Amino acid sequence: MIVYHYSQTLKEEDRLEPGHLNYTDLCEPFMQALFHGRDCFFGMLLNGKYMFAVLNRSHLRYWADYAKWATEGLFEYVRKNEYPQCVSRLRCNYFCADLSDCIRMFNEDWGEEDEEEKQKVHLFEVEVPEESLEMRDISIYDAAYDAIHDKQDVDAALKYARKYFAGEHGEEPNWEYLSAGNAVAVKDISHYLREQK
Repeated sequence: MIVYHYSQTLKEEDRLEPGHLNYTDLCEPFMQALFHGRDCFFGMLLNGKYMFAVLNRSHLRYWADYAKWATEGLFEYVRKNEYPQCVSRLRCNYFCADLSDCIRMFNEDWGEEDEEEKQKVHLFEVEVPEESLEMRDISIYDAAYDAIHDKQDVDAALKYARKYFAGEHGEEPNWEYLSAGNAVAVKDISHYLREQK
C-alpha cells in the first residue's frame, strides 16, 4: 500500500527504521512513575513543568516539551499493559493515508519554521505492507496531550489512551497510520511541499 511520510533524513529507496529517533529514554521515567501510581506520575509532571521553565529560559525549549514525553510515556504504559498487540508509538513509523493530510500535517509541524528549515524536509510516497498498518485518530492523542499540558489531568489522559489503542475515533477524526513493518521510500514528491506558497 502507498502511504505518505515526510522526513529530514530519508532518501528514495531507503528503508524506514521504526522508532529511529528513539525517544524512549525521554518517556521511560514517566512510564516508571505511572507504574508507582498517579501521585508519582503527577510529581513527575510538576518536575517536568519546572524543567520546561528552566530550559525555556535557557533558550533550549525544543527539548522542554515535558507534556509530549509524559503523554507518550502514558500511552506506552497503557499499550504495554492493556493493548500489547498494538504497535508502539515509540517504535514505529507514522504515515498519512493521503497526500493532502500529509501536507496539512507538514504545515502544522513546520509552518512556523523559516524557508531554509522547511527546505530540509522531504515528502515521500512510501510502500508499506497493508497488514502492518494500524489506523489511529491522532485527535484523541492530541486531547490526551492537552489534558496533560493544560490541566495535568492524568485520568482523562488515561481514558484517551485507552480509546486510541481501542481504535476509537472522534466525530471528525484526523487519521494517522502506525507501522513497525517494512517500509520503503519509493518516490520523493517534495515538489508538492514547495508548490504551496
